Amino acid sequence: MQKSDFDQLMERYVTGKVSEQERKKIEAWLDVMKTEDNTDLELSDEDEARIFQKLTSSQTTVDDVVALHPKRKARLDRWMLRIAASLVIVSLVSYTAWYFTESTENQLEVVSKNGIEKIILNDGSLVWMRGESKVMYYEKQNDGARYTTFEGEALFEVVKDASHPFIVQCGDVKVKVLGTSFSIKTNPEHVELTVLTGKVNLSSSTNMEGIDVLPQEKVIYKSNGEFEKLSTNQKEIASITKNTDYNMQFTNNEMDDVIERIESKFNVSVKLSDKNIRDCKITADFTDQSLEKSLQLITEVLDVTYSIKDNTVTITGTGCK
Repeated sequence: MQKSDFDQLMERYVTGKVSEQERKKIEAWLDVMKTEDNTDLELSDEDEARIFQKLTSSQTTVDDVVALHPKRKARLDRWMLRIAASLVIVSLVSYTAWYFTESTENQLEVVSKNGIEKIILNDGSLVWMRGESKVMYYEKQNDGARYTTFEGEALFEVVKDASHPFIVQCGDVKVKVLGTSFSIKTNPEHVELTVLTGKVNLSSSTNMEGIDVLPQEKVIYKSNGEFEKLSTNQKEIASITKNTDYNMQFTNNEMDDVIERIESKFNVSVKLSDKNIRDCKITADFTDQSLEKSLQLITEVLDVTYSIKDNTVTITGTGCK
């Protein structure tokens, strides 16, 4: 049987995939339900649809949700329902504990306060967070995907890995990519996605197929469930990448400059076997490339090899070809 929107919302709540606004409203409603005698309570389809709408709508407040009272419908014996309810609670707690201890790994949660804060995720992806933003990253052992829940504003540079999709959940909206760079802005009214490189799919619980977004395109997901696609310009992109190390294009730059930029962007220390390597000139574009890919490109231009251990990169060779 297909799960209702309400059931899917509860699953997202248990697995930490709801927005902060949804979480507050859900927990406020659950607190009220716990204080009432709900032993004879059964949610009708109409109740579920009404409660789902109130919990997810950006127009409702916590006070609106607290006032919700589902209709009652007697079924079975109240004592049987008490036992059943207890089992559900125990199962829910057990499932939640299992989910976060057994089925996920490489968990990371960061909350930024102001300005721009750079986060390097466990897979090597970069997130440039602006203002008060929140990101939680984790990987699922059973499907190999990379998951992120996000609120706020950020520029993502996702490491390319075709076998491990990267999924960003922003409340009701899901962003799915393999490896690309894009900007996200979220607020109670809409979610705004701007793609710089690659292709991104933006979907929602009411539109599972979603819409594909290409470079130089922007999509706004509105609270009524509609998608609006727009084009972007260089001024907007410059604003998105401002005060970040996103732009890594070099034209006849000395390796000394390139090394300094790599160290700053990826939080690594670069050591050279021959100091003359610093004087070599390089023309290459490392924009939207991972640390490893950037180093690989350097080996194609210069007569060098590299190795990475912890946060230290060692470049060995004679340097200029």
